[in-house]
Amino acid sequence: MARAPARGRRVVFAPYRVCLVGAHIDHQKGTVTGFALDRGMALSYAASSRPGVTVTDEASDGIVSLDGSDTVLGCDGAESWAPFVQGAASVLGPREVGLEATVAGSLPPGGLSSSAALSLALLSAFGDVTGRPPARDALPRLAVRIEHEFVGVKCGLLDPTIIANAAPDSMVVLDCATEEVEVVPGPEAAIVAVYSGVPRSLVSTGFNNRARECREAARLVAERWGERVDRPVEVLGDLPLDVLARYADELPYPFSNRARHFLAEHRRAVRAVGAWRRRDLEGFGRCANESLESSIANYETGSPEQKVLARILCEAPGVYGARFCGGGFGGFAAGVCDPMRADEAAEWAVARYREAVPEYAYVAFSLVSRPSEGLRWLV
Repeated sequence: MARAPARGRRVVFAPYRVCLVGAHIDHQKGTVTGFALDRGMALSYAASSRPGVTVTDEASDGIVSLDGSDTVLGCDGAESWAPFVQGAASVLGPREVGLEATVAGSLPPGGLSSSAALSLALLSAFGDVTGRPPARDALPRLAVRIEHEFVGVKCGLLDPTIIANAAPDSMVVLDCATEEVEVVPGPEAAIVAVYSGVPRSLVSTGFNNRARECREAARLVAERWGERVDRPVEVLGDLPLDVLARYADELPYPFSNRARHFLAEHRRAVRAVGAWRRRDLEGFGRCANESLESSIANYETGSPEQKVLARILCEAPGVYGARFCGGGFGGFAAGVCDPMRADEAAEWAVARYREAVPEYAYVAFSLVSRPSEGLRWLV
């Protein structure tokens, strides 16, 4: 519903997120889970009288400027995130007012979905100043459009859905086939995340290749299933699970691996949701550990440093289970932990990682958070 445009300066906060079970299957219509952290990205903004846009990054002093038709006029020091600004401005349609904003993030990017956080913050700000705020359930789809059409990453709905819907001490569950969202309260738990020191951009990694391989695996299973296909099959989640289980091992490499990961991870996510509901952190942690190993063996992702870090975190005192975050090509690993031992676990994991990967010892660090509230205005 349209409303009066915002007056004065406001601040919207988009938290970062972790996904411990349900990895790499949102773009295939699987079931996924996740938590918001208490760290994130704050966007301070105000409407401007002209329809142009200026967004400044507080950390790097990078500036993105758009004209009234959303053409990029300049992106001094901001080449990597200029497409997000252009995308957010464009997907909401023409406007009569502009936006002046400053973005501040509390952590380096890498696996905690800073890109989705930025997209959601920008979409919220543009909607606010124009008086045409998108409905909350429409925001994740708009954020995915930005990634697909402007950034070039063929991601799914996982990241923006978690950020838009998260609640304190709760887990967000998304059925990517139906886009049904459930926010499930759970036990007292802490999230421990450790930064590997390895930066990454998903556009320049194997992320899109893996997504293409999953789609090809779906096509090959549908081909073997033959005339029994009664609807379009574009991704693995379009296939009945029993059919996928029947034919997955017949596929050539690497498509068999991708199908096996999807099948097991979807089922694992369902188990993990059940464990969380029962407040069974040990059961949930086992699912996270299995997700890590399937991501390495079947989805074949994870930089060498990320594999080392995630497995160290799995062994940290008080940690029930862990995996690397995001695509696994750099950034963070995270685990679910006994809140009474979270600081100890974080310190232990950083020390072991610095010993194992000394070249990144000087930049590795940890953080501890509770599952936290999602997208919201601070001012």
